[in-house]
Amino acid sequence: MPGLEQRVNTKVVIDYQPIGKRVYANIGQTVLEAAQGLELFEHGISTPCGGKGLCARCLVRLVTGELAPVSPTEKNMLTPERLEQGYRLACQAKIDGPCKIEIPVTSLIGRQQLQVAGCLQAVEVDYGLKRYIISGLVRTSIHYPYSLWQQMEQIFKDRYDLTGLKVGLNLLRSVNPAAVAGELAVTVHDNQIVDVADLDTNYEPLGLAVDLGTTKIAAFLIRLDTGETVAAEGVLNPQIAYGEDLMSRLAFAMESEENARQMISAAADGINELAQRLTASMSVGVEQISQAVIVANTAMHHLLLGLPIKQLAFSPYVPAATLPIETVAEVIGLKLGEQARVYMTPPIGGFVGGDHVAMIQSSRVDEAQGITLGIDIGTNTEVVLAVNERMISSCSCASGPAFEGAHVYQGMRAVNGAISEVRLSNNGEEVNWQTIGGQKPIGLCGSGIIDAIAELNRAGIIAVNGRLDPNHPRVRTEAGKVPEFLLVTREDSGCNSDIVITQKDIGEIQLAKAAIASGISTLLSACGVKVEEIENVIIAGAFGSFLRLESAIAVGMLPNLPLERFAQVGNAAGAGACMSLVSEQERRRAERLATTIKHLDLAVQPEFKREFAKALKFPRVS
Repeated sequence: MPGLEQRVNTKVVIDYQPIGKRVYANIGQTVLEAAQGLELFEHGISTPCGGKGLCARCLVRLVTGELAPVSPTEKNMLTPERLEQGYRLACQAKIDGPCKIEIPVTSLIGRQQLQVAGCLQAVEVDYGLKRYIISGLVRTSIHYPYSLWQQMEQIFKDRYDLTGLKVGLNLLRSVNPAAVAGELAVTVHDNQIVDVADLDTNYEPLGLAVDLGTTKIAAFLIRLDTGETVAAEGVLNPQIAYGEDLMSRLAFAMESEENARQMISAAADGINELAQRLTASMSVGVEQISQAVIVANTAMHHLLLGLPIKQLAFSPYVPAATLPIETVAEVIGLKLGEQARVYMTPPIGGFVGGDHVAMIQSSRVDEAQGITLGIDIGTNTEVVLAVNERMISSCSCASGPAFEGAHVYQGMRAVNGAISEVRLSNNGEEVNWQTIGGQKPIGLCGSGIIDAIAELNRAGIIAVNGRLDPNHPRVRTEAGKVPEFLLVTREDSGCNSDIVITQKDIGEIQLAKAAIASGISTLLSACGVKVEEIENVIIAGAFGSFLRLESAIAVGMLPNLPLERFAQVGNAAGAGACMSLVSEQERRRAERLATTIKHLDLAVQPEFKREFAKALKFPRVS
């Protein structure tokens, strides 16, 4: 039989179960490469490490057929028992013939519980859009040989002193140039005619506000004349197929120009999908969207715009540009209205993006009285401190994707079946849990992981350094295996296995929560502020919306302050994008914020490492 390298152009059928999807794949492709692009629930097989063979989260099982021999990476990452049962890593296993592949439910990216809404502040709509009633039109004829457009040009000049108006090609094609006697309603944005219609036609000028996050994309369809949000929705960022954290995606994009194009296209595809869904829900077309505002962290900003990214991946991590950018939608692959303009809120630094500016903008941190701390929790957590409207400083904490379930043994996104709440009783011997969707548990999402570890800390089952108590009846310490705490037995789970919190999981959460806690303490120290002096704490972001504050305080992630000082505001970045969409004044305010915020680089702060080491410990709580 010819070797694999001689058959690389041979196509074979791959059957993905249990979703029943079939695809033609090339011999030599990995199981992951063949699956990319399929709608396996939402965006396919989970690949937190970007398909580099580092996380073992893309576990699949060969049911029938042929795969190439097990790779050294798979031998290192999977136990002999797993390999004997047919389990492989999708990013490593190469197709060697027709086969049937089972994707365990824990390896699928399901539909995530996505926080879309935020606390939108009231703003005065000053979007430059005006509707004119053009009367006195004369029917085009041999006696009056002037087209509709010629007549309108003259009427705008004579009556409104408007000259140099432009019109898009699609509108020119769609409107009959032969004028008829009567009146028309003409809508103008700045110097562009965007709509021509009969007086009784209901024209709704629409705009799209987008929060382009590492994990999710949230979009809002907004009436530009009133500022009303008419529809909102969120999806997982399709770039997840190439890595769950920023560095994985940057590394993938830097490998080749083709990879970079795939990343640009994936981000644009996600936004286009949302635009289609939102306009369809209102029974209008995407061509009615004439304006968009996008806020994003610096990496997502650069990847969407196709800007250079190498300097973001290496110290000192500088952005290619910190200016506000405005472009035509089609230039960056967005399918909106003809000549629709896209405005990108400017980033502040390499890891502090326009989404952070939008969070400050919508939550009004910069206008707060007293001392206010703002925390936008995510894969990269941004922290901002404002003191009596005078001083506003921010920093970025590399909290990583652990709060999204990555790097945690049975961690997962906030999808149906994920444990989202945990309570321990009877000294930790009884476990009560709740799942998203009320289904049988198949793993833990971020809030469930924080809850579980907070409960372990309260019950004294973990020490200050995070070590599990080997004498507790639910702690298992088999020789050669990582110690683990049993949360759910195999009989009660929905994944045909026990669900546990391992010692390594606790370590991952220690690193993540310490990054945030030390970032906060270093920022406070740099500004000469004590923890007890903080009067308000604003928690933003999707994860922050579902986080139980008591648990976050119990693990030492958030300051130990009275709960009444905290406010969970949801998707504040998305709210800021909405404000900039309908208000030129808010855009200018966001631009001023981006230039006036003092960015504190934690890497060069001498006390940061010391604070990080202290924050790794768990506080003693009752």
